Amino acid sequence: MFRLFTTTPSDIRFLESQAMRGRYPTMTGVSFSSDAVAVPPSAASVSSWRGACEVHRADPVPRSAFLERLSEHEDLDWEAMGDEEAAKQQAALEAAARQLDPGGGRDTGSGVTSTTSVSSSGIAARYWTDFCKVVFNPRAVYSLPGSWTSPYEHSLAPGWGAAMDLFDGGGGRGSGGSGLVEDAVDRVRYMGEACDSLAGFQVMVDDLTGFGALAATVLEEVVEEYSGRPLVLFSLRPPGQWEQHQNGGSAGGPISTASATARARDDLSQALALTRAAELAALYVPLSAPATSASLPYLSYNATLPYHSSAILACGVDTALLPTRLTGARSPLGEPLGAIDLHSMVRLLRPGGIFNLVALHLALPCPSLPVGVQQLQQQLDERVRPPHAPGAVGATAASGGPRGQALHGNATQLSLGADLASLTPGISGRGDGPGGLGSRGASRAESYCLRGCRTDTGPVSTTSALEALDLLLLRQPHRMCVRHRCIAPMPLAVPLPFPQLFRGSVSQHGDLVAPKPNSSSTAAGSTGMGGTSSPLGLAAARAAGESVQSVPVLTRLQATREFEGWVRRVRELWAHAAGGAAGRAMLEGWGFGRDDAMEIGAQLEDICAAFADEDEA
Repeated sequence: MFRLFTTTPSDIRFLESQAMRGRYPTMTGVSFSSDAVAVPPSAASVSSWRGACEVHRADPVPRSAFLERLSEHEDLDWEAMGDEEAAKQQAALEAAARQLDPGGGRDTGSGVTSTTSVSSSGIAARYWTDFCKVVFNPRAVYSLPGSWTSPYEHSLAPGWGAAMDLFDGGGGRGSGGSGLVEDAVDRVRYMGEACDSLAGFQVMVDDLTGFGALAATVLEEVVEEYSGRPLVLFSLRPPGQWEQHQNGGSAGGPISTASATARARDDLSQALALTRAAELAALYVPLSAPATSASLPYLSYNATLPYHSSAILACGVDTALLPTRLTGARSPLGEPLGAIDLHSMVRLLRPGGIFNLVALHLALPCPSLPVGVQQLQQQLDERVRPPHAPGAVGATAASGGPRGQALHGNATQLSLGADLASLTPGISGRGDGPGGLGSRGASRAESYCLRGCRTDTGPVSTTSALEALDLLLLRQPHRMCVRHRCIAPMPLAVPLPFPQLFRGSVSQHGDLVAPKPNSSSTAAGSTGMGGTSSPLGLAAARAAGESVQSVPVLTRLQATREFEGWVRRVRELWAHAAGGAAGRAMLEGWGFGRDDAMEIGAQLEDICAAFADEDEA
């Protein structure tokens, strides 16, 4: 495992610190003063006040049992400890980690987990600091006045304009005269100077709240100072929000005034994020965990719990950008294939340099790849129909009878159309329906990353995995788009505090040892392939109490024409919200006048027109 690990180094994300006696992540965080990792505000901010002061201070949030056990774990003398005692201490740490999510990984029997079927009552992880193991550099954390009241409720939650009071200017482009922007940029600069080679920036922000306006203002300075460095912005969205707005926000009953106001606030914030924050990014990737596990059938989770949804998104983001961190080190399964720098990835996903909207799709865990790739490839080369003809592969494989079945094996196998779940709300990434991927030119560019690839006989070499992935891509409907493929031998190592999301059908190393829930077996060569465990018995079910240690993962970053409808919907929601009295009053309160609103509407029109012009071309 260590020899595989050298191909995907983690130290690229950390810096050594003698003063802190360890490593800290190369990140800059912006949060509230009440946050557990926030640095207390300096007394200099109130030094000009000479009157009486009254201080209200809440007790600090106690550390979770997992972090307490982890702290004790690090202080143990492992060299003087016997094997039996070491195993006992490790078991105690794992038990404390499982208590963060004691009810996770349950199979409901239906195969689909709703946002409420996995109860949150037994979840011990209330805050992200309950399971965060890294130590942050105090110089990298910027504290804002405010507090959190729940995972989705905080001082900047009331829309994009909630941060306007923090700026001297209006119109969503604060001048930064108060020093807030400069202080935040200083922290980014500190991290940038500590890097041996700065490849670019990866930004994650809830840009439908005041954090979006704050991020846009700070990033405007960062982009100007670090010109030429690509910036990838992941826009974090609450699960199910897009679907609620598509359905009118209600189940058919009357909408309360508070709900209508909240919906108008979200609609305005979404348009502002697209025209203010997205324009600063080289790639803009909206992200949201699927509201139900129908598209991730091997997971059982509650999307309303940030502990669950953030883990899913983290798997997707970490794998999608893995090609930018790979080394050329060889491993027993071969060297990584398809390594690429961030600048080249941005150029790939922005053909023509016009649109920066990108969708992310995820298969977690990734089902088995087909076996007997070379023989099956020979069969495909002898086919009469072209690779994109419907049913070509199915007919060829089926004609082989038992041989065709042997080539496919009996394990649950990967289907790019069915197994890739969309993490971008409003973008399906599938070939069915109007504007789907079956349409000519719908998918403009794609970047695939497959890590820890396996067949039903175990791990495979990177060259064989690339062959298999290319074979699966040939089975997709013909699309005129640029494709980048990256294969890494190292699977995704599941960290100890990871929530218990995996169903019992997932083995310790990510093999699928049972059929898909609610899926019927199909003929060899069809789009979805159900099955049981390998006839060789290499994949064994997990014993009670055992956790998944590693899983293969497949991601796809996709520049697609589906965003045309996505942007059009954002424009329609903006026009409806900004045209009402409540929306106009809200915009004025956020510092946007009538001219600003017209400018934003025109920007959205221009984006839609650009999609239409490209289609005509």
